[in-house]
Amino acid sequence: MKAIIIMGPTGIGKSDLAIRLAFKLKGEIVCIDSKTIYRGINIGTSKPTESDRNKVPHHMLDILDLDENANAAWFSKKARKITEDIFSRGKTPLLVGGSGLYFKSILRGLFDINLSEDERKVFSESITHVETPELYKRLLKCDEESAERIHPNDRYRISRALEVHSLSGIPLSEHIRKQDNSDLFNLQSVKIGLNTERPLLHQRINNRVEEMLRDGWIDEVKNLLSAGVKPQWPGMQTLGYPEVISYLRNRTDYNEMKEKISARTRQYAKSQITWFKKEEKITWINTSKNDPYIAALKVLDREF
Repeated sequence: MKAIIIMGPTGIGKSDLAIRLAFKLKGEIVCIDSKTIYRGINIGTSKPTESDRNKVPHHMLDILDLDENANAAWFSKKARKITEDIFSRGKTPLLVGGSGLYFKSILRGLFDINLSEDERKVFSESITHVETPELYKRLLKCDEESAERIHPNDRYRISRALEVHSLSGIPLSEHIRKQDNSDLFNLQSVKIGLNTERPLLHQRINNRVEEMLRDGWIDEVKNLLSAGVKPQWPGMQTLGYPEVISYLRNRTDYNEMKEKISARTRQYAKSQITWFKKEEKITWINTSKNDPYIAALKVLDREF
């Protein structure tokens, strides 16, 4: 099987490039994202529009309710099956996204850590009343490498990393490094990475946050809460949504909310770049110096 992989930080333009390439190559897009899998959170995740989906088939979108948990192993199994199906129909799969762990789980498999369910329950209960920022501080102390790739607002993955360290005595990052390659996916791929200078990326992120707010992000969250969605549900832990909820509950003003979302998104982009720099055989395209579409076509003409 052959596939095209497009990766890079949030806000860099991966989706636009993927749609143009998929349209030209008669391909289909597999979204490698840990949040666009959730139904109902559309604006704050920059989910592909109906128009985009009508141009090119998209997969791995809107498949979980907001109160359901996702994990890399589950995601990998579904994404692999979809990729194989696309290829079997004579189409080109384009795996597109910014979730480094999910890419890793698809391409190289995941380790299996056997932890006692009883111990896991005790650990979960021990952190129930601990605020997420405090949990993140703990993770920074015991597993800085994992902390760099997990957003400070992602309580689920922070808790998982702390759990692994607490119950196994070994950091999650060390488990990942020691994993074997017994679960490799039989996929030949061309990896294209998008990036740009940090100030330009930060400006793109700031502009996108403003655009999402103009497009009705606050109303989207308000409607979800009115429909009975709980802020603590896994899907609502998506970057930016807790900040919007805080604004709706009059805990912050509009400008403070906007700046917090922008700052945390910039921080998330930094962790994504850190992760992807460790990936092998990526052809990087600087989007401020090249037209990503033209540059990507040259890469594919040479390597695909």
